Amino acid sequence: MFRFLIFILTIAIIGVSVTISTLNINDVHINLHFITYTAPLPFFLLISFFVGCLLTLLFFLSAYVKHKHENINLKKSNKIKEDEIDNLRKSPLREDR
Repeated sequence: MFRFLIFILTIAIIGVSVTISTLNINDVHINLHFITYTAPLPFFLLISFFVGCLLTLLFFLSAYVKHKHENINLKKSNKIKEDEIDNLRKSPLREDR
């Protein structure tokens, strides 16, 4: 359900962006303190969309690598513990009387 809401929200934001860009085709001036860019509004909206997608991808990629590394470590630990349990089961019981 949450993914569906995010999908609908994304479609709505893209729809609003397309509507704004078609209504405002005039040039926009972006001042970055050292350089001033002049281009149509749809161009800047597209650039900001792709930058946001790239930053989101980098964030989730770092989280994926972290969880993958943790998963590998847990599998190794689990394998060591399973081997130890198997060795304890195979060893004969000693009675000290």
